[in-house]
Amino acid sequence: MNVIKLKRQNEALFSLNRMLQKRVRELSFLHEVLTGLIYNYNLEGTIEAILDMAIKITDSEAGYVLLESGKCGSLQIISARGEADSALREYLQNNTAIFQMCASAPAVVLTHGDAAFKPLQDRDSLLRSLMAVPLVVESRAIGILLLMHRHRGRDDHRIEYTRNQRFTVMAFAGQAALILDNTRLKIEYGRRDLYLKTITALTAAIDAKDAYTRNHSRNVARYAVALGKGLGLSAEELLNIHYGAILHDIGKIGVPEVILNKPGRLAPEEFQTIRAHPAIGAGILAPIDFLGEALNIVRYHHERYDGNGYPAGLKGESIPYAARIVGIADAWDAMTSHRAYRRALSPETAILEIRQGTGGQFDPVMANIFIKIINKERSG
Repeated sequence: MNVIKLKRQNEALFSLNRMLQKRVRELSFLHEVLTGLIYNYNLEGTIEAILDMAIKITDSEAGYVLLESGKCGSLQIISARGEADSALREYLQNNTAIFQMCASAPAVVLTHGDAAFKPLQDRDSLLRSLMAVPLVVESRAIGILLLMHRHRGRDDHRIEYTRNQRFTVMAFAGQAALILDNTRLKIEYGRRDLYLKTITALTAAIDAKDAYTRNHSRNVARYAVALGKGLGLSAEELLNIHYGAILHDIGKIGVPEVILNKPGRLAPEEFQTIRAHPAIGAGILAPIDFLGEALNIVRYHHERYDGNGYPAGLKGESIPYAARIVGIADAWDAMTSHRAYRRALSPETAILEIRQGTGGQFDPVMANIFIKIINKERSG
């Protein structure tokens, strides 16, 4: 009796060992696939590879990757494999039911008998079962990996997803979501870098239009970031201030050099041309969606705390804080640089000008902190 029992136990152990070995091979293969995707900078290729692998893992006949479209709760089909009725595709894109179900479950499996499955099968009569797995990054669903079994007539193979397939694809989806988000970030930062290199080169060209303002934008950025640090701003806020300061005078591309370099007093119409540069700059940069707060800097850096600035005549706290910061840095570099109409002011005189402008041209709290930063820099 003990021999028979031991034999059965051994057989069970061998069976478990074979299953574990198969599981290890599957996970090793998935690891290799995912590792390869980490180095991919092609978003479309990454999405297609993720979908192809999910279909292979689950023996599905069709599948979609749906990502957030920007509208609350709505999804857009980014990649598709296999055949599916167009009515089903349209339903999945316009109906948020699946997305809402995925918000509270690691996976949603629907088949015949489930109330939520009926509207799907009504739109695709060949649909037999569906599995939706959320693509989650930092507790936020960025999309759905959706897999389908579709069959014609009677089939001699499984039309439902096995427990092992569910667990495997859920583990895969967790890693795939991170890689997908990482790829999107790499592309976004690459796009940002390209934009900023182009715009920074353009800004340098604008600085070069005025023989007296070489490196003005970079100087303003340095002073503005120093003031931002003195105010205890976050790294993201400091980055926005850096962008805005670098770009703050980009609207001067529309100002003739003869006005920028005029040694005497500007005529009223010439002054109006100069005053237009914040709005021109904001218009140039408006299509670049990632600039965010930096756009407010470009538009409002010539507003005054007392409400007598331009272009909108904003007053006090209604002026975006980043624009108030750059306004001080811009004024400081302008005062301490040689201009066509005057020589550079000494640091002592420029500090006095900032102090006298406190509460008028400048935010009083920011101006006082800026003076402390300048004095510390001079004494160090």
